[in-house]
Amino acid sequence: MEVKRKPLVSIIVPNYCHSKYLDERMRSILAQTYNNFEVIILDDCSPDNGASKTVIEKYRGNSHVAHIVYNDNNSGSTFKQWDKGIKLAKGEFIWIAESDDTCESTMLEELITPILSNDKVSISFCRSVTFTNDKFINKVVGPKTIKTGCFNGVKFIHDFMKSGNAIVNASSAIFRKSAFELIGDEYKAYRGAGDRLFWIYLAEKGDVCFDDKPLNYFRQHIRNTTTSCNVLGINQKEDKRILDYILKKGYITRSEYAKIVKSYVTIHIYQMVNDEKLKRELYNVWGVNKMEQINMKYETLFPKISVIMPVFNVCQYLGGQLKVFFHKLSKILKFY
Repeated sequence: MEVKRKPLVSIIVPNYCHSKYLDERMRSILAQTYNNFEVIILDDCSPDNGASKTVIEKYRGNSHVAHIVYNDNNSGSTFKQWDKGIKLAKGEFIWIAESDDTCESTMLEELITPILSNDKVSISFCRSVTFTNDKFINKVVGPKTIKTGCFNGVKFIHDFMKSGNAIVNASSAIFRKSAFELIGDEYKAYRGAGDRLFWIYLAEKGDVCFDDKPLNYFRQHIRNTTTSCNVLGINQKEDKRILDYILKKGYITRSEYAKIVKSYVTIHIYQMVNDEKLKRELYNVWGVNKMEQINMKYETLFPKISVIMPVFNVCQYLGGQLKVFFHKLSKILKFY
């Protein structure tokens, strides 16, 4: 696939203690068939006895490497590192290539084609495949219902971002820098779900294109930032703020909001959180009362109850009405 216009793409590689994956990441970047790019390598004060720096310094003389920046203190946020890299970028488009992931050599060329053909497109991303250090899991991640094509940004938010993050891995996407310059910066204050808010902000500024080809390889660790944030309840709190934002902007209805809340709380709090104190705290954040907690418990343990309960409730209501009726009837008969 030949791209006629070849604007500069800035590739940001934010690293934290990924020295053993950095060479593979850099090789996947430097092998791209679309070759008009600059690389910005950021190290967030990795406490690995200089292992990351040793690998990074190997690329200092490469003609594509525009910046190498070492933080004296850890920023505490992946998203602050994203912002730092974007501000150094000179490219028209940005690719955040996470330091532990890899990809096909054609990925950048494939992703830039639709974004160049339409000035309204703010994001272009592809399907991801997960893998571990030892082998490919061959698990395709992301919404199963999404197909290759371009979508209105607000429709994309409604269809694919209201219940979770369709762009599951930042490494799978490129975006227009001019669109980034129009968005808010609240995502930087997030610790876990900031990427979801970041993509929502960008989708508000233009169309979103998707390529169903699995061009991005998303490395899975036994314990990563996402799982840590779920265990601590960070993601659950941040996801509630994001859902409230989507509702406030009018991207979903009240009834859709209620359905999402019920499903989310069941899966991400009731089933996922083991600490009872944290679970109660999260129930409060999501506005789940005691009766709803009890119903959720029984519906999860006995799924058929969710079908039976409405019938039972109707019967209970009718029974109550009959009781009132016969009580009134007995009074009338006594009178006569």
